[in-house]
Amino acid sequence: MPIRPTPRSASSPATGLELPTYTRSLAEGTNPRALLHTEWLLTSGLGGFSMGTALGAPTRRYHGLLVTAAPGSARRMMTLSAVAEQVVVNAPGQADRIFDLSTFLFAGDDPRGVLHPGGCAHLLRFEKEAGVCCRWVYRLEGTGLDVVRTVAPHHGARAVSIGYTLASTRPGARVRLLLRPLVAMRDFHHLRRHPSGAHEFRITPGAMRGAQAVTTVGSGGLSLDVGVSAGTFGADGLWWNNLFYPLELERGQDHVEDLYSPGLFTCDLREGKPVTVQASVDGTALVHAEDAAAARRERTRSIVGKTLARIATAGKRSARADDAAVAALVCAGDDFVVAVPDPAAGSGTKEVGGGGGGGAVSIIAGYPWFADWGRDTMISLPGLLLVTGRHEEAFGALVRFARARRRGIIPNRFDDATGEPHYNTADASLWFIHAACAYMGASGDREGFVRDLLPACLDVVEHYRRGTDYSIAMDPDDYLITAGTPATQLTWMDAHRDGVTFTPRHGKPVEINALWITGLAGLAGAMGSVEQMRAADLRSLSEAAGRSFRKYFWLDEHGCCADLLAPPGGTGDSWTPVAQVRPNQLFAVSLPNSPLSPAQQRSVVRVVRERLLTPRAVRTLDPADPAYRGRYRGTLFERDGTYHNGTAWPWLMGPLAEAMMRAEGFSPASRAQARALLRPLIEFLDGTCPGQLPEVFDGDDTPEAPQSPGGCPAQAWSVAEVLRVWVMVVAAGGKA
Repeated sequence: MPIRPTPRSASSPATGLELPTYTRSLAEGTNPRALLHTEWLLTSGLGGFSMGTALGAPTRRYHGLLVTAAPGSARRMMTLSAVAEQVVVNAPGQADRIFDLSTFLFAGDDPRGVLHPGGCAHLLRFEKEAGVCCRWVYRLEGTGLDVVRTVAPHHGARAVSIGYTLASTRPGARVRLLLRPLVAMRDFHHLRRHPSGAHEFRITPGAMRGAQAVTTVGSGGLSLDVGVSAGTFGADGLWWNNLFYPLELERGQDHVEDLYSPGLFTCDLREGKPVTVQASVDGTALVHAEDAAAARRERTRSIVGKTLARIATAGKRSARADDAAVAALVCAGDDFVVAVPDPAAGSGTKEVGGGGGGGAVSIIAGYPWFADWGRDTMISLPGLLLVTGRHEEAFGALVRFARARRRGIIPNRFDDATGEPHYNTADASLWFIHAACAYMGASGDREGFVRDLLPACLDVVEHYRRGTDYSIAMDPDDYLITAGTPATQLTWMDAHRDGVTFTPRHGKPVEINALWITGLAGLAGAMGSVEQMRAADLRSLSEAAGRSFRKYFWLDEHGCCADLLAPPGGTGDSWTPVAQVRPNQLFAVSLPNSPLSPAQQRSVVRVVRERLLTPRAVRTLDPADPAYRGRYRGTLFERDGTYHNGTAWPWLMGPLAEAMMRAEGFSPASRAQARALLRPLIEFLDGTCPGQLPEVFDGDDTPEAPQSPGGCPAQAWSVAEVLRVWVMVVAAGGKA
């Protein structure tokens, strides 16, 4: 896989650092539709993003050049969807030749969609420079000219630059660009159709510093400035109808859209004088695409370089290939770290990462459709922010969720339209305790921990002990946590649609109680000399719950743990172990302070590897179970039914690899096995979404039908857990 090595100077970690670059080429005779299956993603650090396919044609409603929220808003909008691009070449003594650069899919006779116009015929190569930009190289046959197109969102701003460079010249030829912006101006979850009557768009002259021609498109209270660095603009207000999104069709969703074009930019393209089109909703001054890319490159190099330097300083350096893997994972992880509106500071945000800091920080769970989720943030935080030394941002994220807690529960998620918190979770608060203790251990910031995080952690414990919302409470008979009802979905296996809870796990889930036990012990250890009597109480409670865990969860005849203790069905009935083989028992081994004996830990690892492991992910259910479904396909309802009943999740490879090492005392053999387990995922960074790891894979994997990725093409905890445990693997056996 073309993940480049990452040389660096001893004096300056970022000097000479080469970031990973992923390439796709269209060799002669290759079907261009193959590039429709490669997606690219670039993010803004504010929750916005640019996304599309290597071919350039959008295949889902979330593909566009500028998806962003307006300042002070949580609601992300699809603003600039695309730019339709033509190159006109006028050579002395010849008629004008017109070359399309763009390709779209339109609904038509071909059920796969009709490719038009024919820009894909001129495409030579697609490149993604991780964390920086994407480039397309076009060859205009018979002219001696190449055109390079660059897309670079601005980090920390709500703007994107699209640049055009003449890479070769023909003496005497005049080259013009005809650039037609296509806008949607809609909620990014929705689609726009051409209205039968008057439409809501308005076109007015705009102002953008550095731009030669600017137009403003307004709709629904949002204004988009689109400007060009050199050229003219002619307004015409045209509609492009029936764009076809096949990935939406596969999901059983509406899949045809109409886009609005305010007019046409006409620009001369000369050697050494690139042209940039920029779109912005926040008044960003025009920045040439390569300059925007350079700023992003320097920032990303800094983050990667500091991470590699931290590993080297700790004496944990390994092979150059390990550095390359870490660099690729750090670049991927940075996409999810975002600045968010801070309620304590009004609607403002502060830039995060790479030397920025402070303000409210969160972690996007996955692109394109998720916002920030409490569970995902707390699971991802150690890998994305602690391993990389971004302690200030980690603290900001923890404080943000701590301040938003209600009756001991941190938010399950913040609404992606309103920003309001939702609280339906039993495990996010326990993952919060785990992440807060990990922050204390990694940063040494005892003052911040005691002042801002410890009170929140103790509040969680007290509410769970005496009982809180969603029937979450400690059972006074065995000190284990019970949660939920048949109608709720409070664990990470939370699929619920159209009134159906697909994986009901109310009662005493195994991972909730593993988190409870390790959280109590970890919190007691992190408290140090603060409230020693209370720390002793927490330690004693952890030990008592651990004894109950071994007594009630362990299934000797199966050699593993029950997934759940189901509540009594009637008066006098006891809690019933549910003997489904699921991966949730891994956390009773992978987390510190395991309640299981060493022999039991090794047995859990063996059972999970034998019955749930696939090449790149861990299944959510044993294939021998009657409820197992091995292919993640169909409508949203069908996919939700499969989501946790066989679908395999790459994020679980981190806990499995860690469990393997912990069960064997971090022996050299166990580290080698963990490395082999994670390697296929690192290689998949050059997969269907270059530089990213997906949310899920099929549970089934056969030579005839290998497992395919699904869900979000880019998922935070998939990257975070691989990064966290990969560093643990190469850390010469140092325990976490």
